[in-house]
Parts: sequence; C-alpha cells; structure tokens
Amino acid sequence: MFTVTDTVPIRLLWVFSTFAVGGPQRRMATLTGSLGAGYEHLVLAMDGRYEAEAILPAGIAYRRVEAEVQKGGFISRANIRTFRQVIKDQQADILLSSNWGAVEWLIANRGRAAVPHIHFEDGFGPDERPDRQNPKRVWVRRLAFRKRGLEFVAPSRVLQKVFSETWKVKPARVHLIPNGVDLDTFSAHPRPERPVTIGTIAALRREKRLDRLIDCFAAMSDKSARLLIVGGGPEREALQAQAAPLGDRVTFAGEQGDVSPFLPKMDIYALSSDTEQMPISLVEGMASGLPVAATDVGDVAAMVAQANRPHVVPLQDDAALTNALDMLTGDANARRVLGAANSAKAKSEYGLEAMTQRYDALFRKMALSK
Repeated sequence: MFTVTDTVPIRLLWVFSTFAVGGPQRRMATLTGSLGAGYEHLVLAMDGRYEAEAILPAGIAYRRVEAEVQKGGFISRANIRTFRQVIKDQQADILLSSNWGAVEWLIANRGRAAVPHIHFEDGFGPDERPDRQNPKRVWVRRLAFRKRGLEFVAPSRVLQKVFSETWKVKPARVHLIPNGVDLDTFSAHPRPERPVTIGTIAALRREKRLDRLIDCFAAMSDKSARLLIVGGGPEREALQAQAAPLGDRVTFAGEQGDVSPFLPKMDIYALSSDTEQMPISLVEGMASGLPVAATDVGDVAAMVAQANRPHVVPLQDDAALTNALDMLTGDANARRVLGAANSAKAKSEYGLEAMTQRYDALFRKMALSK
C-alpha cells in the first residue's frame, strides 16, 4: 500500500500541449516552488516546446519527459498507445493533464496501468468560448470525463459551471481552486508623476485581442498616455505593425520570465481578451495596486474589487473599454483608490499560500488512493 511520507516524494507527471510560457505553465512553476521538497515533477510537452523551463524555481526536483506525438486528426490511436507506455514507464503517483490538447491522456490512462488522474481546464482558444463550444469536443469530453479515478480542477466559477452543466461532471469531482500569486513579489508601489502608462501582460495570441487594446488606446482622448505590452507570441509582428502609427507611445517588452519589474511601470492594468477564466496576470496587477479596465470575461468582474467593477465592460463594446481607459487616465485619485481596493482583495483572496495548501491536500489525497 502506497504511503505518503515526508521522505518519499510524490511524483507528479504534468502533461501540457505545450510548455511554452502561458498561464497554466506559470501557475505550475509557482506551485512547484511553493510545494517544496515533498514532490518530484516530470513534464511532458506534446509539441516538444519547453521554454517554460526557464521560469521553474531553482532547486526543485524536475525532469523532462519526451514522447513521439502524432499531430493532426481528432483522436489518435497511435498517441494513445504511446501515452499508455509513458504512464507505465514513468511510474508517477498522479497524472496531471491540462486542457483539450491533452484529452487523449484521459483515454490512455485506463486499465490495470492507470494512475490517479487530475485534469485541469483553464479556458478556451479563439475557436471556443464557454457559451459557444465545439459540439464534437463537448461529446468527447463528456465521455472521457466519466472515467473512474479522475478528478478535475477549475480556476473560475464560470468553468466550474461548464463542468457541471455542459460536460455533465458531478460537482463533487470538480475542485474550484482560484489562482494565487506570491504577494511579497507583487505588492503595491507608489506611482511617480509621469505620463499615465496603461499596461498588460499577455501571450500575443488571437484570443487575447491585443489588437482591440491598441485600437482603444489609439481612440483615447489623452494623447500623452503610454501603452506597455509585456509578452511574446505569434501575433507580435502584426500587432507591432498596427501600433506603428502611434510611435514611441507603445512599447513591446517581449516575453519575460519575471514580469514583476514591469508592474511598477504601469498605472492602469488593461485586459482586452475575448476569452479568459481567472487570469494570473490580472491577479498580479491587482496585488501590485493597479486599477483595472477589462472586458467582462470569465470571473474577471468578480475578481476585481466591487468599486472597480464599473470598469469591466461588455465584451463587444470597444467604446466602453476606451471610455474606461479614458476615465482612469484622467483621474489620479480614482486610480489610487481602486488600486488600493484591488490590492486588498488580492491579499485577502488570491495569495499563494492558500492556493498551495489546497493543491497539496488534493495531491496527497489522490496519491493515497493509488
């Protein structure tokens, strides 16, 4: 019988469609450092990209796992055979799969070689939203999610509802664990007198709609304001071309392993996505004492302080987002008050310690079921 002790690390096999830097990868990196020496972490990236290794904390027990993955198609029998062999070879205590891109692992982890399994859903790409999902994917998820020994983590109440209402998962199997951040790293700082800087941290992908943010920024009445975009991705060249007429008012800082030095350079945090659930970067902005102007996606309106909610605007209303940016840019006192309220809410609800405790309890429970 497997026993969890302080001297026998729990071996976690993390499976991602990609281990490029993104929200799930940043959460995993933060969590590995906070969980400490009681865990060993194995990571398999299905696309062979491992850039997020650069943000893993020093000193953790980490090993890369690689496998030959067939690309294209819907469900690959060859992949399922490969993944079954990986599960058998790695002898993990818990399999952790992430999002639609890893759904084949739910099918592979069956039979006598199956291990306790936790599946994460963090949101949707540009082709899906909570209210507009691919019907074929819905049916595959419903079938795959029935598997015994499988539990789920959702970071947002919107996704928790999708699990139960769309994917037909019993609520007791879905663990709502909001994302948390290191509040010592992301703390409020006084903002000096300067041209107001609107900032965002995001992967430069279509669903993040940085094109919307640039258009709204260009339409603002305050032409002295600045826009700082932190992140990398496939849309960067197109976004830079779009922002070129705005000259040096727009700065692209590129992908950063450590985003904390950039938040004190911002006076307003902006989020312009078509789809989000519980964005870690928004929590970091709140903890850093920033007011927020955002589209009303996922749990964003519930995440920010009550006083900030009027600046979380309907998804397709770009004029409202422009107005929210204009209002915050023109009112330094509102920025201070809303920033302080957001910081207080982040400290009370989104700390790293609380998130780590919930994951540690879940992992230990699952490991004991092996």
